[in-house]
Amino acid sequence: MKKNPIIQENIIKTAAKLFSEKTSIRDISNTLNLSIATIYYYFKNKEDLLFNIINSIGEDLLNKIKNAINEFDDPLEGFRNMLFVHICSIKGNKDRIKVYVEEQNHLSKTYRQIIYIQHRQIYDIYIEQLKNLQRLKIINVDSLPVLAFAIFGMVNWCYRWFKEDQGISIEGIAQRFIDFLFNGILNKETRYSSRSKSTKMVKRK
Repeated sequence: MKKNPIIQENIIKTAAKLFSEKTSIRDISNTLNLSIATIYYYFKNKEDLLFNIINSIGEDLLNKIKNAINEFDDPLEGFRNMLFVHICSIKGNKDRIKVYVEEQNHLSKTYRQIIYIQHRQIYDIYIEQLKNLQRLKIINVDSLPVLAFAIFGMVNWCYRWFKEDQGISIEGIAQRFIDFLFNGILNKETRYSSRSKSTKMVKRK
């Protein structure tokens, strides 16, 4: 019997909503009103289901950011677009993103290695784009890895606090995030040096 992609997607979607250490295949089958045998027809076990949720999000994100970069010839616009797409990937995927960020440690070593390689590909794309911007003297950063991980930290945790009904869209949040990153949060009249022991402030006249 050929697997039905709609049923498979429904299983993944429901599992992402329910997933925790205590969630069982029976819980998922009861929620979907499907037999346990049907769940096992699509996935070998709970870990296989967890891996599919995490892997599918990672593959989708990887493809999206690659395409986002290629939409622009200008490297800065390409990077901006990549960030925008990355942040907006949360839209309609909060449950899966939560599993993606929080549940990876429950995978076996073999599965974790696959996901690690996927993460590394995403990281390498960011580093390469940042190197391009630095080569062109568009940015001036003394540690690109620190910047990359800072971006990942801010982007990956959006799902924890973002709510669709809070009066701002995920697209709006993405734009503000990009503005903060490229324009900073200090007024133009204010100078700050993290290399000194004190903050150097220039007050407005």
